[in-house]
Amino acid sequence: MDRIRIEYHPNTGKTSETFSFEDYCNAPEEPPIIPPTDETPWCPFPTRLDFEVSEVMLDVHMNKKQIAKMIELIHQAIASPQSFTLANEADHSQIWEYARETRAVAFQKRVISVKYKEEELSYDVWTWPIWTCSHTPHTKHLYRELLLDETLIHKFQWNAERLSKFNGEKYEHFVDEPWTANAWWNYQSTLPVGALPFCIILYADKTRLSSFGTEKGYPVLVRCANLPVHIRNGEGVGGGRLIGWLPIPKEDAQERGKKGFVNLKREIWHQAVYEIIQSIELHTKIGTSVECADNVVQQIFPHILIISADFEEQSMIALTHGGTSNFPCTICLVPKAEIPNLSKEFDMRTTQTMQEVWDRAQDMNSTDREELLKGYGLRDVKNVLWGLRGTDVYRALSWDKLHAHDAGLWADHLLEEVKRILKELPTINRRNAEAEIDTAFNIPPWSGLTHFKSLSSTGEMADGSKFEDLSKVFIFASQHILTPDVSKEGFHLLKLIRSYLELNMFASVTVQTETTIAAGKAEMQCFEELLHVYEKLNPLKAWTFPKVHTHQHIFRDIMDKGVTRNYNTKPSEKANGPLKTCYQRHTNFKNVASQILRVSEMDLVSTIIRNGIDTLDRHANEPGPDVDVMTMSMAGDLESEEVQETPRVVHRSIRPNITIADLEQGHSSDAAFQGFCKKLADVLARCRGVQRVTLRSQEQITPYQFVKVAFTSMIDWRLNDNILRANPNFHNRPRYDYTLIKVHAQECIFARILYIFHDRPRDEALQLTRLRARPRASREFLVVDVIDQDMWMRMKSIVLVHHAAI
Repeated sequence: MDRIRIEYHPNTGKTSETFSFEDYCNAPEEPPIIPPTDETPWCPFPTRLDFEVSEVMLDVHMNKKQIAKMIELIHQAIASPQSFTLANEADHSQIWEYARETRAVAFQKRVISVKYKEEELSYDVWTWPIWTCSHTPHTKHLYRELLLDETLIHKFQWNAERLSKFNGEKYEHFVDEPWTANAWWNYQSTLPVGALPFCIILYADKTRLSSFGTEKGYPVLVRCANLPVHIRNGEGVGGGRLIGWLPIPKEDAQERGKKGFVNLKREIWHQAVYEIIQSIELHTKIGTSVECADNVVQQIFPHILIISADFEEQSMIALTHGGTSNFPCTICLVPKAEIPNLSKEFDMRTTQTMQEVWDRAQDMNSTDREELLKGYGLRDVKNVLWGLRGTDVYRALSWDKLHAHDAGLWADHLLEEVKRILKELPTINRRNAEAEIDTAFNIPPWSGLTHFKSLSSTGEMADGSKFEDLSKVFIFASQHILTPDVSKEGFHLLKLIRSYLELNMFASVTVQTETTIAAGKAEMQCFEELLHVYEKLNPLKAWTFPKVHTHQHIFRDIMDKGVTRNYNTKPSEKANGPLKTCYQRHTNFKNVASQILRVSEMDLVSTIIRNGIDTLDRHANEPGPDVDVMTMSMAGDLESEEVQETPRVVHRSIRPNITIADLEQGHSSDAAFQGFCKKLADVLARCRGVQRVTLRSQEQITPYQFVKVAFTSMIDWRLNDNILRANPNFHNRPRYDYTLIKVHAQECIFARILYIFHDRPRDEALQLTRLRARPRASREFLVVDVIDQDMWMRMKSIVLVHHAAI
């Protein structure tokens, strides 16, 4: 049953292969370590120690005085002065400057001119070309940094694949990475046999550099979709790269909002972006030959596969009129009035059709031209991305979970509706409701989940990730407040929020199968139906804004470009943090672009050198050529005889041994520990398959405070683990976690872990699982199932039992 089939793209000439489930999931990700060709990767720094000290200075963003003091202290403390050659801050600056010149290309300033009201306006654009220009063939641009890196080249995925898993009846198609989805397959089908795609993820967005937002930057980042998600969304070599800094035209109060000025800003954007992408324009048409780090010459076609941006930026990229227009969607031609009708489908935008419309409009007078373009929601500006062969800009634009859901539909609308309903409750009810919700926010801790003290404390929040966390816990904190008796409107809103959470979980799954996609589409239909009911309960609230509609395209994007984490803006927005730090600590707050980009270049050099040093260290720790191969083989055989399966449960945080009698005495007031010795003996007898096990009360057990449990994920079928705690004082508060225990084939029971040692019915309206503790208390608990993907998926397939002998 557990088999994975891989269908390779016809251009590879390879036939389909079938792997066992275990071989596929446990396939080694790391290739054999290849001896590095550069034995001094820290150059041009004179020594490794010179680089590592300078690396720290860069990481902590020291200013010149701090650097000078640090160097002085190092010279006082260093035991071997010859290993550290920097004498002063000037040496430090000079070596970094030389490193920038020799290890990475500097950002180049280009000047673009745009005519507005008979005046020629000039703007600066800073670019770091993606591909080799004719006048800089040997400079380390993005593609050279990646393709000539010995540690990365073996992790490149060049060819499209179609994956499927046998589910007992048939092979079921699934997608995760971009190369497993349709767009990559279709694009590769347009290339000559043997040619390979170099797929690019493009991101651009304005960001505030200063605390009050008076100073803004406009970075452009790219990631390479050929690399696995953990590399391309990471911060090291192979991660996102800053390749451009766009101009932000100053807004005159008299010009703000005028059609001509709005079009001007879009023309500036597109001319500036062309300065960045023109280095790949020709190569998208004819390709280019590159000798990669594995000494193989490949014919490569660069291709913008994905554009990651929020809705406002997408409107800039697609040159549409935005959320207030009659056709606001950047992907399809949905009329604004039809936005809440998610089950209706409309014509998709394509580069061909939109360019044809724009071309026709250019032959018309201004009135007719504007009327034609408005009928498609288009601006009267030519889109520079139309010139890239193979890139359909409207197909590349991708649904962004961070801004469309977490910081959009939830934060700006569903949450605001809840706050409004609470505010409209009678005074006494409102105060009690707010207090009870604040109390209910005190849910058990979960790794990576933000905890909130009160609903009012979220008012000034601006972080989309925190809004995501709030959405996951809010319904559990408010379900006992907004009941049908208290507020019919509020209760139905909770039902809508629950459907939103389900849809959000389906959108977040990191491996999408035909089954999960079908279920997600069904949940979309449920969301639409609940939304229409809520519209009648509150007709004053308009639901014709784009973020209600854009998630209609989630599952099309997943089938085209893989799972949503491939194009979520969250990793790129995180990259804005260092830019703000650079602004605060490395600029004089005037003409900041060049100063920020200089530090970015230094950071890139530091990353490249650090990767080279780490590779050198790994190779140094490998067995050398003088090691007796026969001895190694014999040792391996001996190890294989003694090898044991990786334990599924590992105990940690050991405590002093305790007798069973002392344990019972110490928990005498807790019903769960009454008769503990007999209960333990019964469990041991069942586990050992014997009729009876005799335990004496003076026998000792070894307590622990947490246990690490391995399990097979229902999402990606790989081995994952969770940490479960039973600690009376974990960060100054007791923590006793809950666990889901399998008692039969598909039957499970929830249990609370009260002590670690070694030797329920569903709420149909809100779809919440309610549990009652036995025999300790009559309290009711809720299963918070939308934090962890695996728990959420398991709750859809298991049968909960009321009692089990465990």
